[in-house]
Amino acid sequence: MSSVRESFVEHFGEDQARAIEAACALHKAESIHSKDGMGDDPFKYAVLMCIGYNCVKYGKSHGITISPTDFKRWCLEHGDLASYKGPIPDYISLFAGVYDEYFPSEETQ
Repeated sequence: MSSVRESFVEHFGEDQARAIEAACALHKAESIHSKDGMGDDPFKYAVLMCIGYNCVKYGKSHGITISPTDFKRWCLEHGDLASYKGPIPDYISLFAGVYDEYFPSEETQ
């Protein structure tokens, strides 16, 4: 089975995977989470960071060019974000419910 990052690269390309990782690194360095680890899957952490910070929706400055709709679909179908074990990159987004729509609902599982 391929990794989540490999799946992302298959769908969007290596350049977009690196853009997601770079956006995460930038926001992580500027946040209270700068000393946090990245959990059991650093790419899932990066995806979660980009969801919380709206990097895909407003990501042109990060070099992220994929559409938010395609990104969300990939998260639901291939991202396996529910299995991530580690610190949450953006607690405000968590409490505001931003992450909710990026996890499969019980009806779709």
